[in-house]
Amino acid sequence: MEDRWARDFLVRHAHDNRNDIDFVDFSVQDPFDSGWKTKAKERIRQTTGTIVLIGPTTHRSEAVLWEVAETVRQGHLMFGVQTRREATYPIPQGLSRADVIPWDFDLISRRLGSWS
Repeated sequence: MEDRWARDFLVRHAHDNRNDIDFVDFSVQDPFDSGWKTKAKERIRQTTGTIVLIGPTTHRSEAVLWEVAETVRQGHLMFGVQTRREATYPIPQGLSRADVIPWDFDLISRRLGSWS
């Protein structure tokens, strides 16, 4: 939730006509409700990959750690994005340092483009 601004920014830019990205926001609004894991598994199954927005406490989030592990379990693509250009935050377990990029929409767009 602390990085909601970053998610909202990505959603707005992905829907910009200048980008050729089909971005669907499947972020979970209410983690840990009764059917959260079931819904999240299905959402991950429906995607090509997962973008992990990495902020100051992301590496400690049980929901993020579970989503990263589930993405890996399903064999889907994944990369992380540091949410601040001027800071580097700890990377959640299960996400490779090589798969983390800085906050730059052109880099994000290119990485997403490599998924097609």
